[in-house]
Amino acid sequence: MSADPVREWSEIFDRLEADIALAVSGGEPMPWDPPAGAGPLPVELAGRARRILDAQLESMTMLGKVRNGALAHLDALSTVPEARNSARPLFLDVQG
Repeated sequence: MSADPVREWSEIFDRLEADIALAVSGGEPMPWDPPAGAGPLPVELAGRARRILDAQLESMTMLGKVRNGALAHLDALSTVPEARNSARPLFLDVQG
């Protein structure tokens, strides 16, 4: 355990907040492992811990919506026939 648990936990939270910001901006955070030996959360950081948890849950919801939208677009694209493999015309000139 660190001699200054508030500083140690603040650094842990800084990393979590940076990872959330990176993820919602389209980046890919590095894998995260819980720090060993950080000790119990200092009481004065409980509010920050709750805000980080809320931000993580909100970002998971937002990223899930983005993912579902991308999957819907990919599904729609899969219904479009490929021009090279189609014997049918893709455009029809109706005005002649």
